[in-house]
Amino acid sequence: MLRHQINPGLELRLLQPADAPTLFALVDANRKTLRTWLPWVDATTKPAHSQKFIAEALRDREKTRAFACGIWASGELVGVIWHNRIDWAARVAFPAYWLVPAAEGRGIMRAACQAVIAHAFAQLRVDRVIVAVATENHRAAAFVQRLGFTQISTLKKAEWLYDHFLDHHIYQLLNPSPTLSSPP
Repeated sequence: MLRHQINPGLELRLLQPADAPTLFALVDANRKTLRTWLPWVDATTKPAHSQKFIAEALRDREKTRAFACGIWASGELVGVIWHNRIDWAARVAFPAYWLVPAAEGRGIMRAACQAVIAHAFAQLRVDRVIVAVATENHRAAAFVQRLGFTQISTLKKAEWLYDHFLDHHIYQLLNPSPTLSSPP
């Protein structure tokens, strides 16, 4: 997915090195809110960290077809959606995403997730998509359930967030049209 226009005011674009200053500024301006659930925020202290994230995402895309897209609403970067990884042996995609508070409540993340999930099933031909949600993040849990995900397990001490462990609920969404052919 290099570029996907969801509607006239919303698109996903593969993050490029030139996006690093904008990405860093977005994280920096929303640091307090993002850090509530995202463990990498405190380590993102300069534009070079955003450059590194984008460079690593582009390398991952070459190796595994996983990608990182900026979420652009009305021409402004408002968040990121990416595959943490794709397990080709098991045909599973593991997306992650975040959105700045000013863009919440407008259906942006729902549309972005639906586009990435549809791409994972139709183009990448994975059989399932799995997301992990902190057990205390009730809003995120409700969101993935509205997308059709089903909780399949809970992992204790799944993630270290600054000074404490978080447990995660694990959710999956199965491909409604599974295929037995090899991934492209």
